Amino acid sequence: MKKILLSLILTFTIQANDIEDKISKMMWDGIEVTWLEDDRFPTYDVIFYFADGALSDGVRKGETDTMFSLMQTGTNRFTQKEIADNLDFYGADVSGKSVHEYSTYAVSGLAKDIIPTMKKVCHLFKDSIFPEKEVAKFRRAAISSRRNLVNSHGKLASLAFREISLSGSPFSFPVQGKISTISKIRSKHLRNKLKYFNEKVKKKIYISGPKKALNIKNIVLNECGWNTKAEYQRTVSYKYKAKKPKIHLITVPKANQAQVAMGKFLAPGEFDNFETLGLTGHYLGGGFTSVLMSELRVKRGLTYSAYAYAGGQKEYGRAVINTFTKVETIDELLSVTKNVLKEKGEGKITQEELLTVKKSLKGGFPFQFESSSSFIKELLFLDHVGHSYKRFFNYNKTLDSATVQDVAQTHKEFSHIMELTSSFLEKNHWPRS
Repeated sequence: MKKILLSLILTFTIQANDIEDKISKMMWDGIEVTWLEDDRFPTYDVIFYFADGALSDGVRKGETDTMFSLMQTGTNRFTQKEIADNLDFYGADVSGKSVHEYSTYAVSGLAKDIIPTMKKVCHLFKDSIFPEKEVAKFRRAAISSRRNLVNSHGKLASLAFREISLSGSPFSFPVQGKISTISKIRSKHLRNKLKYFNEKVKKKIYISGPKKALNIKNIVLNECGWNTKAEYQRTVSYKYKAKKPKIHLITVPKANQAQVAMGKFLAPGEFDNFETLGLTGHYLGGGFTSVLMSELRVKRGLTYSAYAYAGGQKEYGRAVINTFTKVETIDELLSVTKNVLKEKGEGKITQEELLTVKKSLKGGFPFQFESSSSFIKELLFLDHVGHSYKRFFNYNKTLDSATVQDVAQTHKEFSHIMELTSSFLEKNHWPRS
């Protein structure tokens, strides 16, 4: 088994060096293009990056995400069915996504069909009209989905906790919007939003595939309706006031479990060392061998799972623990979790524990990027946050250099992770702690 693991690590090291040589950057009339040459399979992946996201929405929160989601619903020339049939004929997958800071539109398929597929995609960017009938259908479905969240306590906890933990920052409102804002979105708003992204927002392109994938250049430059010289990039300036420890209790009817989320907002500068943050999160709640799983599940049977992570985007981050328990044991779960964080912050971490976590992360790291699409998404993210690709290729070395003291210090810095706790349970089961 050790030989197999060693072989996988050595293989990844060799492939990482090869991959680094296969990354090229070029300019297409003002648009930066990153190409990962990959001719292992006759396929391609293209991701269009837009340097603005949901923060552009104003009073109609959810507008940007809705726009990118509904681009295939109709144009001046084609109906939604005709567009879907055409993309299916070429075996193409398309999807749009928006986060607070930026947006993406991803296209993938067979390399031999990249030209007609990209022509269709550019037609969508240039001529999408967002038929009011389809927009109304989307509104009804989205509103219904949010009303049904009360029946999915885990999802409700995640959504509410995000807003609580990010309150006081520009990122607290959900990207998809709420019922009150989704109900305001109309076809004309989506057309105006698309025009804004086409004409004003800075763009980048990420491509993986054989060299022929670069043949889309003239199509992108001439048929997408983009201003290739657009320079607007979303910038955020805010002052975040740290909150005092506080427990938020949210009651739902007939709850037989307490969904628990604990977290700390990370301001700019607090999440730059994302390798150590990831190591700390994995040590706390990254699997069945993690500390919280051992203390909460194995030793005490308080929960089935506990998950922890810490990381950031460009302008904000979060350190979070998610778990759940029976309503009768919420006090004990909170107490045990608090003690674990306190002990680890005091340095009660063994070299053996740390080595086990490092092996787990290093063993799983290569498999996160088996597909080219996953790899170029990572390149896109590193560009967005302003980090060198060396951070990716040197991941294992950085991980090896992390010490027990580094992880203990990270625990200490996040010792107030329980400052924001959301518990979802019936009112008569509120915890005493």
